[in-house]
Amino acid sequence: MADKHLTENLKGNCFSSERKDMTFLKGITLVALLPIWAGYAFALYNGDSNNLSNYSLLILAFSAMNFNAICGVEKIENKVLNLVAKLDGVLFFVWVFVTIIQLLLK
Repeated sequence: MADKHLTENLKGNCFSSERKDMTFLKGITLVALLPIWAGYAFALYNGDSNNLSNYSLLILAFSAMNFNAICGVEKIENKVLNLVAKLDGVLFFVWVFVTIIQLLLK
């Protein structure tokens, strides 16, 4: 009897891992990463180290919020957001690799 009740709760939305407002927030932060990457590239082009630092912190924060989507562990239902997540993931891992190389060379 208790097992039946537990399995019914697990099938329902009682233990849902993600709410609808969280998926909306994930979509907004994935899309917001694109202009942040553009700002980072512009600051890198201009050589503005203060802006590079600020954009780096934003990239880290937004990428940490969407880590499962960026790494491909979680697939988003929307095809465009899924493509944006993959693009953000590639940019993030290239950025991490380049940052580590720059630290080792200094």
